[in-house]
Amino acid sequence: MTASQNTLPDITLPSACTVLIAESPIEQVKIAELEHVPWPKGLLSYSAFLSTDGETVLTYTQWTYGEADREFLAGLTGAEPVEYSLYRSRVQDEPSVPGCVVVVSAEFDGPDPERQRRWVDTVFEALDAETEPPPGGISGHFHLSTDGTRVVNYAEWTDEQAHRDAIERSGQGTVGSSPEWRRVLDFSGVRSGGFRRYRLLRSLSAPPSDEVLDSPTKWVAEHVRAYVETDGKSGHMYQGWPTLLLTTRGRKSGMLRRTALIYGQDGDRYLLVGSNGGSPHHPAWYLNLVANPAVTVQVGSDRFTARARLATAEEKPRLWERMTAIFPLYDTYQSRAGREIPLVVIEREGT
Repeated sequence: MTASQNTLPDITLPSACTVLIAESPIEQVKIAELEHVPWPKGLLSYSAFLSTDGETVLTYTQWTYGEADREFLAGLTGAEPVEYSLYRSRVQDEPSVPGCVVVVSAEFDGPDPERQRRWVDTVFEALDAETEPPPGGISGHFHLSTDGTRVVNYAEWTDEQAHRDAIERSGQGTVGSSPEWRRVLDFSGVRSGGFRRYRLLRSLSAPPSDEVLDSPTKWVAEHVRAYVETDGKSGHMYQGWPTLLLTTRGRKSGMLRRTALIYGQDGDRYLLVGSNGGSPHHPAWYLNLVANPAVTVQVGSDRFTARARLATAEEKPRLWERMTAIFPLYDTYQSRAGREIPLVVIEREGT
């Protein structure tokens, strides 16, 4: 495993499908033992936070889908962990470095997943009603317990005092003063709630894995599997378009991720378009290769390593025409994307 003592978890880690959280008196937590026991399958990160009063440890762990090991975490913390999934997040456009984590909790009088979501959405409406965001607030990440009874907000602040000032300024125990916060405070069915401030005590993360994860989109994953299993005989041509398999290293997770993409050729180079169906956001595979241009490619039965780069302004018009000749909808996607759709050039290593 890779150990770090001062790195906060990446709460929006794409591969973190499940979160286990436990709160324990500090004397119960066996943090030192974690480095001497086998790293369990599916555990992506382990972060322990010490409350500012020095009495309580909150343990926040991230797991891949279906692998959360409650018994493992209970053995290290002496507490029964609660399972959550991330629902909504809000992060500053240019976030500062967090100096304090505030964990806000709400517990309801019975299981009701729809009520959990309504409560979080009500908080977001209150935040939207603020004329100015509270100084020092960096992010808020709202998690829903899988049993339908609790919500936890993992909120990052510049420091403790900024959070104290926001609470005092509101005059009502919230981080804002707009009238919309009254709907949060009076929300029906909330049995208990509150917050506690923490500082990072210890964090550990799993090393990058060589396991290749296929696209989370079902039809793309099925296409990829057929491509791999038949050595490209099924899948290379998809609905009349030539496709290849591209494997990138996740910029956040460090995990290998594979997807199928329409391609063109320019001599011995391969061309890809980051259209994302005309979405205003770049596709994940493109962001991954910008962070790490070393990629693996499969074209039919041919597998090879390569380097990816963005087409230059001078060469892009010619290469764009080549790609729209293959897939004319790229022009439509560009007209509605609200961003310049990137054209990527893939160059085989050793050529």
